[in-house]
Amino acid sequence: MVFGPRFLIQAGFIIAVAVVAGIADVGTWSIIGLVAGAWIVVALVEIGLWFRHEAAKRPVRAETPASPPVVVRTETVRSPEPPRIAAAPPPPEPETEAEPEPEPAAEPTVAYLPVNQEPREWNLWELERAVREHAGDDIVQNEERAYLLVYLREFAGPDGMLPVDFDGLVRDAFGDLLGAVAT
Repeated sequence: MVFGPRFLIQAGFIIAVAVVAGIADVGTWSIIGLVAGAWIVVALVEIGLWFRHEAAKRPVRAETPASPPVVVRTETVRSPEPPRIAAAPPPPEPETEAEPEPEPAAEPTVAYLPVNQEPREWNLWELERAVREHAGDDIVQNEERAYLLVYLREFAGPDGMLPVDFDGLVRDAFGDLLGAVAT
């Protein structure tokens, strides 16, 4: 933050009031009152300058005299109708057999192998990678997983492996991502 000359003038004014009051040998409470009064004067000057600045930013509305409304009258012009000529009805279209619609191609399906249901150790670094790569639109779930990973670091070993005791917690919190982590 850069302080401009106006700030320096205001700060100098408040300091000068305090110094003059100290040299004049007035009491402590009087000095406090004088400095508070000087601060109030500075605040009122700042408020006045702010109002002037805000008033200058507002566009000035020039009042234009209201002109009478202009009425435009339109008349419809009728064009002469073309003469009617009798025409033979078009011949009926020959009926063609509709070709059967081709059957839609079957959508490819992805088979997920079930994650081993036995309790196991999970690698915290792999869980973090899977959370980053599969972050969805659910902001609350993403934040919950991020905080949980931070707190689980306390219990992970140096190699990032969580004890088997955390298997249930990992399966509950990261169940949809475990396919990407399981090896």
